[in-house]
Amino acid sequence: MPIGYTMIGKLAPRQYQGAMMGSWMLVTGLASLFAGDFSGMIPEPTGSTAFATNSGYGKLFAELGAGSLAVGIALVVLIPFLRKLITDKAETPPVEVPTAAGPAAAAV
Repeated sequence: MPIGYTMIGKLAPRQYQGAMMGSWMLVTGLASLFAGDFSGMIPEPTGSTAFATNSGYGKLFAELGAGSLAVGIALVVLIPFLRKLITDKAETPPVEVPTAAGPAAAAV
């Protein structure tokens, strides 16, 4: 989790950092909720091993694996675009905001 917060702090625009960090926590909480829901979908095993006695485990983990593989492939396809976004953000110098009185008043 600390790595995610660091990346949000580094890459998100300053005005959106709070919302992005809140979104990070929301997604983490939802993932925990979904994990509990997924485990509740499978009935208790009635044999020596859960996988041998309950075909639901095989189906559930095959679906989760296929979904993870699809997301992984999508992210690999998006690497050039994401890399461009990250390097553009890291190389952009901060913009100085001019004051109402002009540069002479700021030097005083």
